[in-house]
Amino acid sequence: MDAIPSRVLPQKNRTTKEPYLKSVAKGGKEMKMNFRKQSAYLAGVATFVVSLFVAVELQAAGVTQITVTGAGKGANAYRALAAVAEVVNKNSKTVQATNRESGGFVEGTRLVAGNRVQVAMSSGPFADFWQRKLTPFERDTIPRDSLRGVGPSGDSILQIAVLKDSDIKTFMDLKGKRVNLGPKGSNSYWMIEFALKQAGILDTVRKDSLNWNDAATYMIDHKLDAFGIPNPIGAPAILQASYSAPIRILTLPDAVIQKFVDFSPGYYKDTLNPGTLYKGMENQTFTTVVYMSMLVANKDVPDDVIYEVTRHSYDPKNRDTMVNIAVGWKSGLEQAKDAKFIEIMKLCGMKLHPGAARYWKEKGFKVD
Repeated sequence: MDAIPSRVLPQKNRTTKEPYLKSVAKGGKEMKMNFRKQSAYLAGVATFVVSLFVAVELQAAGVTQITVTGAGKGANAYRALAAVAEVVNKNSKTVQATNRESGGFVEGTRLVAGNRVQVAMSSGPFADFWQRKLTPFERDTIPRDSLRGVGPSGDSILQIAVLKDSDIKTFMDLKGKRVNLGPKGSNSYWMIEFALKQAGILDTVRKDSLNWNDAATYMIDHKLDAFGIPNPIGAPAILQASYSAPIRILTLPDAVIQKFVDFSPGYYKDTLNPGTLYKGMENQTFTTVVYMSMLVANKDVPDDVIYEVTRHSYDPKNRDTMVNIAVGWKSGLEQAKDAKFIEIMKLCGMKLHPGAARYWKEKGFKVD
């Protein structure tokens, strides 16, 4: 008769209970671990099967899946592309969009240029920088003729916030302070770093690269002196900070603004009044640098796909949905009523995507 393996020998054949109990305990743990592994495996298989079923179903239905990006949470651009995905998914029978987080306009421009996402929010200046191989894109190896314009998405205003009761009254008072530039790869990081450098105080500040929501919390907790973001008035992270304490938006020195304007035709100077949106800045003005943000697409995205994205994003019937999700769309949809945005795109070396051009022609705009 074959010997029975010791781990399954009955208790009566053992000289002590302890080794047996240890063996049983060990076996129990192994069974639990195997069960967990099998459960995880089965869950993974189930997820894959569901995903495959959905993908096959979409393919059978003639639906194209695309990815869009604006920025990270706490930025208007993140919400703005969530709005695009919402109206496209709700209204289009041929396109479905997924909104993914990214570092912001710098990363988003790279992602769409490489067709890793199909539509992104960028800016006139960054489209210009991409075409001309200027910083922060001077080392990128992706072809420079890969970007195409879709439509305007509003004015972005560089807003640098501090606590109202702090000793920071002017931009130059940031010298020696702890300043959050924004996530690396974001337009915030690039613009605030550029502004500090042109003012001659970049080397004196203690730089952070938190996301915008965290930066707002850190400033309220006095762990940070200032943070900024180029957003429409009503920037989510700045609103978050102002709900907790009065804030001040700093005016940029004229010389710094001029450096932006000299660097790219996409920048211009403006004086703005946030009304009553920001506690501490009620009906007070500040002067800063502004640019037009825009939706851009990769040139290889099919024309019919971009036509669907364009017509649903700019359809007047979807206006309330767009603005309720991202207040910045209020100015973007106003800009879309005038063909001036097409000229701004041209100034920045940006051609319209043929799918977008089809939509704007239908609206009566002259498109080359």
